[in-house]
Amino acid sequence: MSPDDKTGPPLPPIAFHSIPDLFASRAAVDPSRPAIRFRSPSGKWSDLKWGEIDVRRRKLAAGLQALGVKRGDAVAMLSPNSAEMLLAELAVMTLGAASCPIFPGYAASVLLHCLTDSGARVAFAGSAVQQHQLAGARQLERIVVLDNQPLTGAVPLKSLENYGSIDVPQAGEQDVAFLLYTSGTTGNPKGVELTHWNALSQQAAISAMWDVSDKDVFLSYLPWHHCFGALFERLMALWHRALLVVDDSRGRDLDRLYTNFFDVRPTIYFGVPRVYNAMIARAQNDATARDALKGLRFAFSAAAAISEPAFRFFESELGVPVLEGWGLTETSPCATITRRSDPKRAPGVVGHPLPGTSVRLDPVPEFPGRGEILVKGPQVMKAYHRRPEETARVLQDGWLRSGDLGEWTQYGLKLQGRLDGVFKLTNGEKVSAGEVEARILAATPLLEQAVVLGSAQPFVTALCWIAPAAAQRYLEDRGVEPPAAVPELVQVPELRRAIVEALQSGNLLSPVHYERVRRIGLVAESPSLETGELTPTQKMVRAVVSSRHEQLIAAMREDMPHPHVLDIVRRGDAFQNA
Repeated sequence: MSPDDKTGPPLPPIAFHSIPDLFASRAAVDPSRPAIRFRSPSGKWSDLKWGEIDVRRRKLAAGLQALGVKRGDAVAMLSPNSAEMLLAELAVMTLGAASCPIFPGYAASVLLHCLTDSGARVAFAGSAVQQHQLAGARQLERIVVLDNQPLTGAVPLKSLENYGSIDVPQAGEQDVAFLLYTSGTTGNPKGVELTHWNALSQQAAISAMWDVSDKDVFLSYLPWHHCFGALFERLMALWHRALLVVDDSRGRDLDRLYTNFFDVRPTIYFGVPRVYNAMIARAQNDATARDALKGLRFAFSAAAAISEPAFRFFESELGVPVLEGWGLTETSPCATITRRSDPKRAPGVVGHPLPGTSVRLDPVPEFPGRGEILVKGPQVMKAYHRRPEETARVLQDGWLRSGDLGEWTQYGLKLQGRLDGVFKLTNGEKVSAGEVEARILAATPLLEQAVVLGSAQPFVTALCWIAPAAAQRYLEDRGVEPPAAVPELVQVPELRRAIVEALQSGNLLSPVHYERVRRIGLVAESPSLETGELTPTQKMVRAVVSSRHEQLIAAMREDMPHPHVLDIVRRGDAFQNA
């Protein structure tokens, strides 16, 4: 084995052949135990018990069979997280069909692309709102509405429970359980086929590394159309018979999120950095929020590395371990994770391979000591849906080419950005945008997003977005009245000065001078799904960002004066527009 290859311990044995098989086994242990908790239309918390879900998913499977759904089909799901969505997905998989959850917030053209590409003839809609969104999909033969209030042309979920029961799951371990569409940062989303074996092996591996149990409580807002929400968090709760609580804040309403946090008192929490930053800003001024966070056994940063300040807040001030992992939709999703028992944890260090998993670094000549991360293991996808050439390009001899750059450290794998984020400066030197972006965000909690640029430029520049909650607290702590509107934050001299000084310090950590950020442009408006700048998992879409902010980028590149541009290298000029 090459020094750049690392392999985890053996995969523990798995007693189940499919996710419905797992569910039936867990339900039989204690049918009266609550499996999922959610807010009813009245606003009160309600539970569905294991036994009730198991009976209903069998009945719903029979109803779907009556609609013509069969093994090997894909059934679309367009819904926010809900107990009914879980029921529907389990019923689909009981028949050996694949659940295809699609993000309801996609633009109509992207949504139609996913629906058409999936080949689904039957779809579940969360409500009449999603039923309207499905109206343009001509291939759909039937729409089932989860809240039982369909418009004309659809049927209520409860109507499918009158066709008997499918008592033996028809799915096998190599059948596709999920057809998940990637976030699409570089084009239209691709469908990733993940089997029951992919999903079950992931949970068996994690159970050997983490001490999750049936005493744990998960408060879940990560969307179930995405791998981290559906296969990692949700299936982890089901695997261990932990209580899964649906967070109706959806990670967007901070007041509602904390209300749910106080009610539920989760012991394990999965989130994305942007939400963690907002939660921390609140907790720094609110003792009740701070105490609630202290009740966590650990927190996990999904989809991207947590910032250095957020990491320190959890680990040092709250005493809550922050765990991280690395993977892709194509790896169900994790290939490496950190553990509470690890001797040292740090942001961006994503641990060691899972049991049964091998990770290889394929050398990249321009970046000595680093390489493209390759993965081989039971969690690696079956294929890209209807894309045999692309599947063959990324799956070679059992190894999945991730497109991510990494390096091994004594504490595990450290991420260094994306290969497709590597650009060449006019001096011929190559720079990893992801590595520089991580350094920017680690330098200060005042920034929540960064997009680094430099292709065919003489120096590195970056578009940056101020973190509103952290910025407001920073100003209040110094007796400065925050502006009434968030876009005005980019003009506040105290913030501009603090950001420049932090990034100057961050530049000193760069191992080579040409990777240092020369100029940044502060973007006044927050990135959003609606503008297309963010994916559903809060990743920046570089092409859209570059198009929307073309003038600001030109001002940085051409050394032109601009009220939102700050010079980082020449401190004397940094505040000329303040």
